[in-house]
Amino acid sequence: MMTSTPIIVISSIKPRAGKTTLALNLAAALWADKYQVKFLAPNNSDVENFIRRRERFCQENKILLPFPKLINNLHPEAIDSDEKAVVIADIPTAKNQEYAFVFAKAHTLITVADSPVHLQTMHTDAYNNLVWQAKKNIAARGIKYLNWIIVPNLWQENMWPMEEINEQSRRYGFRIAPGMHEREAFRHVKDGYCAADMVSDTKVFKMSMADVYARREILQLTDFLWHNK
Repeated sequence: MMTSTPIIVISSIKPRAGKTTLALNLAAALWADKYQVKFLAPNNSDVENFIRRRERFCQENKILLPFPKLINNLHPEAIDSDEKAVVIADIPTAKNQEYAFVFAKAHTLITVADSPVHLQTMHTDAYNNLVWQAKKNIAARGIKYLNWIIVPNLWQENMWPMEEINEQSRRYGFRIAPGMHEREAFRHVKDGYCAADMVSDTKVFKMSMADVYARREILQLTDFLWHNK
């Protein structure tokens, strides 16, 4: 049974595409918009380390920041029905098939690709079948379509053949989100905070222009998701 709480599944075709970094930055943008975020992140030490570092960062700087609540499943009792709640499922690339049932519950599927090569290899039988089965399961629940979005990570405009990608978009039924540039600011997660956190207390966060641009990009992505759901 589909829950009314949005479930955003974040996946990739190749490992190390920046999936978890994007997931945590997206969570921070949703917190900034007063959403409660729950995280399904199977065996993801990066998320657990982020939470520990975030706790330490808050203690050292005497600041209060929101935290994701880790969940182990997508049972209805584990998911709030509050209209301001969101579940982010960060699926390990090597276990896409194992977590196909999570794809089938998605309101939005984000596929992170850090190069055009990843996008070209996306349509292998394995990943294609995974998305196709998710679309069929969602249709069986009365949902018209899977909101499938490609996020080009490490965006460099001259590297992405947009005419070819737009043709793939029409053929396979995905949308292209604004690209995320390669900015060190997105990797503040290693210190326990994210680009969208950096307005909570200006005395704590010393924002560079790279931080401003990173925050703008992640907020643009959030706006894109909400207007294309």
